[in-house]
Amino acid sequence: MSSIRYHVKFQTEAQYQSIAYGQGSIYSSACGPASLCNALYTLGIADISIPTMCQLAVSCGARVEGGTVMTTLLRAAASKYHFQYSATSKNTELLAHLHTGGVAILHAGSAYPLFSTSGHFVTAVAASGQTITVLDSYWYGGKYTSSSIRRNYIHVVETGVVKTSLSQCGKATIDRNPSYYLISREMVTEQPTQESAKSEAYTMQYYKTLDDIPTYYRDTVKKLVEQGAIKGTGDGLDLSEDLCRAFTILDHAGLLPG
Repeated sequence: MSSIRYHVKFQTEAQYQSIAYGQGSIYSSACGPASLCNALYTLGIADISIPTMCQLAVSCGARVEGGTVMTTLLRAAASKYHFQYSATSKNTELLAHLHTGGVAILHAGSAYPLFSTSGHFVTAVAASGQTITVLDSYWYGGKYTSSSIRRNYIHVVETGVVKTSLSQCGKATIDRNPSYYLISREMVTEQPTQESAKSEAYTMQYYKTLDDIPTYYRDTVKKLVEQGAIKGTGDGLDLSEDLCRAFTILDHAGLLPG
């Protein structure tokens, strides 16, 4: 069985060396915007270029000296591209989110240099058991053979795509809080159509006579009929089950006369 092939947007393309991103360049400093581009592309939400996402980061104030404030960028991007996000530092929540089809941005630190020797954002796009598939926008030859940690705990699938364990992701983000930004497609709540409303109405149970009414409701309804409070229609009592239930609740609460 062939493995899934991921489309990765790389900040390390040669043309990005000369395009400014705050105090640095896209090439050197845009892992935050790039990781979000990769997240939204993987989810099928939007195909956004790294320079476009960098412009958004600058305009919303997410680009600061030393890096990108991901919470600020996510707030602006979610409003523009319509997705949901939350933050956590719990490995169990990251794993559950990936298993349900979401993606996540991992904020790697410097305490455990798995993805970087300094702060870095990468994108987790899938989980198989405890194995996590990660897209890394800051790619260069030999990156994941340059240290024993990387050689021992990273498996390179193809350019820009690596696999590692959940526990290694936890170690790589141990000095960042939050460690993970969970991203998913925006949930759309469908409004009921006229036809569905009619269909629901047709399933409502109506009672024409006292004998039709379930025993639990019958005494209350009978009392109301005898008091003249319920007179029925030309088609019998024509009482819905919801109405019978409401009458019975009020009766048991002592709120009906008699």
